[in-house]
Amino acid sequence: MASNPKFSVGLWSLDGTSDRFCRQGYSKTLSVTALIRNAAKVPGCQGIECHQTDFNQIGVKEYVRAMRANGLVTTNINTNVWGDAVFKHGAFTHRDKKVRGQALGEGKRAVDIARQVGSPGIGLWLGSDGHDYPFQADYQEQWRLLVDAIRQVAEYAAPDIKVGVEYKLKEPRNHIAVGCVGKALSICMELGLDNVGVALDFGHALMSKENPGESAVFLARHGKLFNVHFNDAYREWDDDMIPGTVNVWETLEFLYCCRITGYNGWYGLDMYPYREDGLAACSMAIRHLKSMIKLVDTLDEKALRRAQRTMDAIATEKVVGKLIFR
Repeated sequence: MASNPKFSVGLWSLDGTSDRFCRQGYSKTLSVTALIRNAAKVPGCQGIECHQTDFNQIGVKEYVRAMRANGLVTTNINTNVWGDAVFKHGAFTHRDKKVRGQALGEGKRAVDIARQVGSPGIGLWLGSDGHDYPFQADYQEQWRLLVDAIRQVAEYAAPDIKVGVEYKLKEPRNHIAVGCVGKALSICMELGLDNVGVALDFGHALMSKENPGESAVFLARHGKLFNVHFNDAYREWDDDMIPGTVNVWETLEFLYCCRITGYNGWYGLDMYPYREDGLAACSMAIRHLKSMIKLVDTLDEKALRRAQRTMDAIATEKVVGKLIFR
């Protein structure tokens, strides 16, 4: 069963990156226009994801012109409410109404930009909403504020813009409020809004001790798998490495599960190639994913289904092992 997924690249994957040990960064930061040009150079890339704060550097009209000139489309506008010190004690859950209002304004700004540039959705990764120490947070109030804020942004985005809630276990907070697939889905179910779903990041699922393929199926059962991000990691941290460099089997299964659930959204790259060339890393990432998709195309699904009914790991490994061990 062949498949033809659409690949997009997060602009940050092509930009200069820094960490807490090398704050000046390992390479130069580029303008948004330059990043768009580099995205167009990535073989197989058809679209890009960016943040609403990128439009602090570039006007919407200029951005649209650059995208058209490079033959790309916008696949998602992510909401940056973690990159400013004003959000150090939370964004959507900040106890200061003024700061919380500022965060909500950024979420609605992302929706406005999505409509202007033709993006089908926005992303809410709420990295500053959480806690670091026991007893630091009033969990009841924090969750009330969190769900209410997502509701406000989603209602503003309805009916044409999808809102993908992206979960992650930790970083920058020691405990991010929306830290696993179950919490993310519970928000969707509590809100009951058609345009609210989940953005599933492969590395974030690994951090939460999940099997990314199972998480995809879990979300798809409720029609809430809105977006996927590909990368790789050693499970303990959000390493944001090139897909297929560490967890090959899990990536193959994730691709298979995206297929069998009928996921037809974008396959996005969310990486931080700190010491590598971003353009080369993204090019390798798509090559890896395309190669693994071809492997999944050769999978004997009927044999796999028969083996899975037995729950015998040897039986299933005999089927999937043929993908690599020939």
